[in-house]
Amino acid sequence: MKVLIAELVNQWSDSSIGLLVNEQFALADVDSVTGVRQTINWLSTRTDIDLPTVVIVNFTDVNDGLVICQSVRQRLVPHVFLLFLCRTTIGSNWKSQLLIAGADVCLNLDELGQLAAHLEALKRIADSQSRLLADRKLLQFQSAHDPLLGNLLNYSAILARLELQVKSADQKPVSLMMADIDNFSQVNNLYGHLAGNTVLKQVAERIRSSVRANDAVGRFGGEEFLVVLSNCPAKETTKLAERIRCNVSRERVDLDSAVISVNVSIGVTTILEKMSAENGIKQADLALYQAKRFGKNQVRVYDGKESSNSGYTGSNEG
Repeated sequence: MKVLIAELVNQWSDSSIGLLVNEQFALADVDSVTGVRQTINWLSTRTDIDLPTVVIVNFTDVNDGLVICQSVRQRLVPHVFLLFLCRTTIGSNWKSQLLIAGADVCLNLDELGQLAAHLEALKRIADSQSRLLADRKLLQFQSAHDPLLGNLLNYSAILARLELQVKSADQKPVSLMMADIDNFSQVNNLYGHLAGNTVLKQVAERIRSSVRANDAVGRFGGEEFLVVLSNCPAKETTKLAERIRCNVSRERVDLDSAVISVNVSIGVTTILEKMSAENGIKQADLALYQAKRFGKNQVRVYDGKESSNSGYTGSNEG
């Protein structure tokens, strides 16, 4: 549990609060800062991971408290709990003002004895929040990644990534690769679908390790993969595609019952200005069809010619 103690009035600096926090929560990470601006600056420089769980604010001017509330509540998650300790008599409605502005607990001079109990309650809520955020993060990951190939984006996520890259390209080239495992249906037929899953995982890992860290790799369907490369000219994309092809075929895949060679065919294109993502996929698919048609285990770049065939279909040709 991380706690920040904000002293907005120097003459009321109270070391007993820090001692109480350390005594009540043995593993607490306690920091302190003095002044409104310093408190805001301290919080603004923290990442979500580094934010304190609770901010305990010693104050005498309700306006200072309102400024702190406004600054902290600009961040939606994670929720930072604000506990205000009023060190003077400032009227009867200060609690309402701060609670409406985003405070979680407000205590006056006569209620300081309740501080420990409120901290314990906030810790329980914070622990629940941490579990919920962890669950949300896991669900977000699962919703965007292929259930079998956990390190690759799924169909919807890779298309969304492509659309985003095309819209934000700002005249920088966005290139695509459509890669398909050669003769994959034979693996399933000869060795079973579990063996096919092993091949898919191995190929996915080899593709992911062959591209740049900021490139996106997704499963487009079946044994077909889509790679989206931002700010990557056509010549560089072709080199990367050849690297993928070589890395996939360099080592055989151990299926327990057999050790087999695996190859991929790859179609490459670069999305030009004002070209849609859909047309880019169509071009990469046509280039992939040419790679399959002329012998497989090769890279083909879209040459601007429309084929009479609408595109390669893995279930028909492998």
